[in-house]
Amino acid sequence: MRTLATFALAACLGLGLATPTGPATAAASASSAPAPSPDGQSRDTLELRDQFFGAAPADGRLARSARAALARPEWEPALPQGRECTDTVCVHYVGSGQDAPPMASGTGGVPDWVALTLQTAHASLARMVELGWPLPPSDRGAGGTAQFDIYLEDVGQQGLYGYCAPEHLVPGERNVASSYCVLDNDFTEFPLPPAPSMRVTAAHELFHAVQFGLDAREDGWFLEATATWMEEQVTDDVDDNRQYLRHGQLGDPRTPLDTFDSGLGSYGNWIFFQKLTQRFGAEAVRKVWHRADGRRGRRNDFSVQAVKRFVTSRGASWPRFYASFVAANRTARSSYAEGSSYRPTRPQSRARLGRARRTWSRSLRLDHLTGHVASLRPAPGLRRGRLRITVDAGRRATAPAAHVVVIGRKGIIGRTPVRLDRRGHGSQVVKFRRPKVRRVEVVLANGSTRYTCNRGSQFACHGKPLDDGSDFRVSARVLR
Repeated sequence: MRTLATFALAACLGLGLATPTGPATAAASASSAPAPSPDGQSRDTLELRDQFFGAAPADGRLARSARAALARPEWEPALPQGRECTDTVCVHYVGSGQDAPPMASGTGGVPDWVALTLQTAHASLARMVELGWPLPPSDRGAGGTAQFDIYLEDVGQQGLYGYCAPEHLVPGERNVASSYCVLDNDFTEFPLPPAPSMRVTAAHELFHAVQFGLDAREDGWFLEATATWMEEQVTDDVDDNRQYLRHGQLGDPRTPLDTFDSGLGSYGNWIFFQKLTQRFGAEAVRKVWHRADGRRGRRNDFSVQAVKRFVTSRGASWPRFYASFVAANRTARSSYAEGSSYRPTRPQSRARLGRARRTWSRSLRLDHLTGHVASLRPAPGLRRGRLRITVDAGRRATAPAAHVVVIGRKGIIGRTPVRLDRRGHGSQVVKFRRPKVRRVEVVLANGSTRYTCNRGSQFACHGKPLDDGSDFRVSARVLR
């Protein structure tokens, strides 16, 4: 018998809403495959996307297709079937059998669960429109109405919260598809209560439908990270997406930001887009998607390219912004609006410096879009002193950056980027004495966004990163 934990793990790729409960669960989730349905077909949203466009061959290119990868749910004609609609969305359900939702009704008419699902889906799309996003493309009546279609089906017994499937290319477009979504019929198989589970599922999956209307071919990490970020915008009170943070760069800055594999990192990296929002405003993620828009006549940047170009368009340095993100994850409590609930990044290097030990150094290599945090503490008795920090990123580094954060007893005293010259060399002197300074954090980052695209990789543009393994050296000296 499959346990509840197993169900949650299997759901991780179907929605990004698995519920890791401990180290053993986290280890298993990294290799979990989407749960197969009884007919042997995957119900994972992005696998369905890849099947729709044709599985990516070795060169990473996706073939053109206009055939649905998975047909809409169909029930036995003899079963009672219902449909409830607003002006934007319809919920389809069956009145008996395994796929039937709870049929209790406080009004004697529409089942309460169906009404709640319909209200939630309508409110989710309305919130997205309020934030400036378009509605999903019309399916031209494929579900029997002009509205977007959601089907209630017992996918929970497969370990899935829900999925969204692209169905037809929009006429005249090669990157844009109409779609439909399927949500579990009762959400009783999962750790959260049914209502909040359904709410975050609706927000996440409906945003996939919106994404398919902008560029259904976009990079997987970008699709999942921004869909999980959208949960924060639509269902901020549920906070289900916090469970993924330790799997993304908040928990592991050494795995590239744009990695898309069978683990949960992409879902955890919603925090990157939250950082983007806090720095540049509520419209930041939409502006990034505007650059990634793959509709005819639009920019059609790939994910990392769109993010970098947006940041630089706002007058900021991309490498410094990325380094500031790595630094923010180390001081989550003071860096994010809800950061007191996040477990901050652990430093990868530690040292205590003072009279007995005045110098420290470390050499390391960083892959693209990764970081390293060194935590330096003043030794007891060090009542006077300053700390000189020296960074050498080497001549070959294309987008190195470094940040210094001074932290006192009551929080952050100061944050300062280290200015690196053309040789990748720079230094910074900061106060370093007890009890005022508790520690100095040195953040190193490889902000490279250079790829040879279409190489069948798990990274942005299916590309081969050109600046992995960049050499960094950081040293510190206590000054008298």
